[in-house]
Amino acid sequence: MLLCILLLGVSESLHAQFYISPKVCVADISTDPATGQLIGCEKRTSFFDTVAAADAWFWDFGDGGQSNSRNPQYVYQAPGPYTVRLTRTMNNGSVLQSTTRQITVGTYPTQPKFNDKLSADTTVCESSSLELNPFKLQIAGNVKYRWFPTGDTTKTITVDTTGCYSVEVYDAVSGCSRSAKINVKFCLQESSSGGGIEKWYFGKGGSLEFGMEGDSTERDSLAVEGDLNPDLPLENPAFKPSNSNEVSKVNTSGAVAMVYDKNTNLVFYTDGNKLFAGSDDTEIQTAGGGNFIIGNTSSSQGLMIVPKSNCNACNYTEYYVLSQDPATKLLSYSVVDMRYNNRKGAVVEQNIPLLFTASEKMAGVRSSNDSAFVLYSFDYKKGAFNILTIDSTGINTTEQIVGSNTLDSLSGTGYIAISPNGRKLAHGVVINGKNYVEVFDRNLNTNRLSNPILIDLNVPAPPTVYGVAFGSNSDILYTTIKGNPALGQDSQLIQLALFLGDAASISAGKEIILRRQEEFGALMLGPVYGIGEKYLYMSVNNKDFLPYLQNPDVKGNAAVVGLSYVAGSASFGAPLDGLATLGLPNILAPVAEQEGEGISANYSGNCQNSPTVFTTQGICSPMRNKVTWYFDDGTKKEGTQTSYTYTKPGWHTIKMVVEVFQKSKISSVVNNQVVDKLTETECTEEEYTGTIYIKPSPTTQVPRNLYICFEEFEKKAFGPSPKGGNSFVYTWMTSLGTTLSRDSAYIFDIPATYLLDVENNFGCLTKDTVTVKEGCEPALFLPDVFTPNEDNLNNDFAIIPAYITDFDFKVFNRWGELVFNSKNPEIKWDGKFKGKIYGNQLYPYTINYRSKYFPERGQLQTRGSILILK
Repeated sequence: MLLCILLLGVSESLHAQFYISPKVCVADISTDPATGQLIGCEKRTSFFDTVAAADAWFWDFGDGGQSNSRNPQYVYQAPGPYTVRLTRTMNNGSVLQSTTRQITVGTYPTQPKFNDKLSADTTVCESSSLELNPFKLQIAGNVKYRWFPTGDTTKTITVDTTGCYSVEVYDAVSGCSRSAKINVKFCLQESSSGGGIEKWYFGKGGSLEFGMEGDSTERDSLAVEGDLNPDLPLENPAFKPSNSNEVSKVNTSGAVAMVYDKNTNLVFYTDGNKLFAGSDDTEIQTAGGGNFIIGNTSSSQGLMIVPKSNCNACNYTEYYVLSQDPATKLLSYSVVDMRYNNRKGAVVEQNIPLLFTASEKMAGVRSSNDSAFVLYSFDYKKGAFNILTIDSTGINTTEQIVGSNTLDSLSGTGYIAISPNGRKLAHGVVINGKNYVEVFDRNLNTNRLSNPILIDLNVPAPPTVYGVAFGSNSDILYTTIKGNPALGQDSQLIQLALFLGDAASISAGKEIILRRQEEFGALMLGPVYGIGEKYLYMSVNNKDFLPYLQNPDVKGNAAVVGLSYVAGSASFGAPLDGLATLGLPNILAPVAEQEGEGISANYSGNCQNSPTVFTTQGICSPMRNKVTWYFDDGTKKEGTQTSYTYTKPGWHTIKMVVEVFQKSKISSVVNNQVVDKLTETECTEEEYTGTIYIKPSPTTQVPRNLYICFEEFEKKAFGPSPKGGNSFVYTWMTSLGTTLSRDSAYIFDIPATYLLDVENNFGCLTKDTVTVKEGCEPALFLPDVFTPNEDNLNNDFAIIPAYITDFDFKVFNRWGELVFNSKNPEIKWDGKFKGKIYGNQLYPYTINYRSKYFPERGQLQTRGSILILK
């Protein structure tokens, strides 16, 4: 109440005070003695002048440090007492006498550690428990403790559940603190956190829950790599509103804020008046047990809950609750600590001034690298955006004057929207009694805004532009004109196609999706988090349903975008048990994170006759794993990665057995692998079964060597005639891999080594090598008859050999006597035996020889008989 009085300018006396953070701590510049690295965390002291009429400041922090901001943040470099002096200049030009405060800068306790680290990881067997002691070998001193998530205040705790645990150790005198964390993993223990479903609370008891629909995905058995036992996602998932929604605890005409954890579980929420635990809707009180009231149930978008990152501690131990006071235009925050009240939280800091002046518009988003949250608050008097970056160092505020700066006061209400891709920001403004939407480009690295586009809605004010929201693709924007039915004013839902480019084209191409004499409010694409097709929802004051657009990314009228709110339609939208008012919730959540560890295995390569590689990450790292693979032919292999070649196509079953071993305590004393194995114990043994489809590979009939008689200029065509597929792709190559042809057959005319790849329609490849060599087949050309009658025609038995060696020709008579023998084909038989030519008769012969090109064939023989005719 005193703060409100000060901000309203009632008390501008010479003795007006200013705000200082309750804990003032020296700069934490300690170093790790083991590594020499800085291990401290930057914890700034916040100052804030609470006099509304002041517009210039000079701060003297007592150690030489100075600032000219209303709300500076400062870090003292040395402990001790200091005098802080503030000199104000009022907006009428007068300078007030300096105001002073005495402060004492405190020091930090000894740095807690787990396993000698500020941030440690450990894995133990599921059946075990683990004592956590942050000062195992150190003297803690005069300190207090608070653990996350248990809330214990003891020096040690014993845990038996997988999760992140952190301890904050407070110096008992100064209250300054340091933290350390440890991620404890109980081997294969199921995560207790589960996964939640996003639900919105708003209005007067209104709630909306989302469900996902989609067709079942069939496993792609032909995929070249994948999981052996995949958890198949839905095909074309889409979020649909529930038809049954419970009455919520909220009761407000305007803003609501909600925050989810990394598993999409609702942590807590506020309707601008009270805070409620997400687990059971109980009211969150102060740490001392008193009631906590915000008192902001009428602003349009002036509430936000932001996860607070913590240096060396688990995220998220604490949350900021930011609220704009509609009367004073002050943006302040309170802190909810989730270590209290059995993880339901308690308010540990209240109503800390942050920003003045602030409008009712406020929107937030995760930073591009997920390390912080970025909030935008609009000051219509200056035409300025206050950009708040919230990370482990606290809240840092910068002001950016950008866009239109001559705005009507109606510009201070309504909504700010940030596009799903984070690259644009939009809000409604009123200038000289006309409604506009202003769209900015947003830099993902600096968070600053640029390139404003002012889009004329061609609607005089009042009625006033109010809700804004982007479609999923970020290139179509929707806005509402909030009419007053009591004054006969229509409300409108308007579509703006930003992809049209300039402001004039966008304005000319606007679509009026809906016009009614009702009071349209906020717009919101939902759910905020989750992958899948989303609808765009609109609040309508005092209605028990939320109208929505089913196709918000398509330019067009109500029918094209799939508006549910059409007279005569079966449904006017998503039904509510409570009532909608004008607001929809501001929602933030940290980046999604999977807790726990499951057993899994993957394959790479699934073609017949080619190696298939199987891998597993093992489980319960860094514990030692022994992995054994069992294949359906009885083969057994070991290792986290192994290879196996299937010779038969079709489905095959693989069994994997993982044995996990835990080191004994002696291993921390004796660093020896032999001792580790001798003293370790088995923690668990898990069996995993998966399946794989092996695709058929082409089978070819390709000779290793192909002989061609180049002496006779022979060319030879050859094709592999593959089987094992419906179609094939051929690649003939040189030995160096240069492609020669893609025909099914190749004509060889040069001796060389050729490569052949045959790929079937399943993507399986067979590689062959063909070596083309010169090789002429041995041949003998000889007659069946000759006439040794000295007529100079066919007088001799002439043999013409081709590509042979070791020629040996023998002729015998009918009694087996050798009548002629020659080892030279040039020496011909003239038909005589002992100088005489006998009568007409047959003479048997043999010709023994070897192949010139194929000596490995050994001695070859040709038998026959020759007829002599005189």
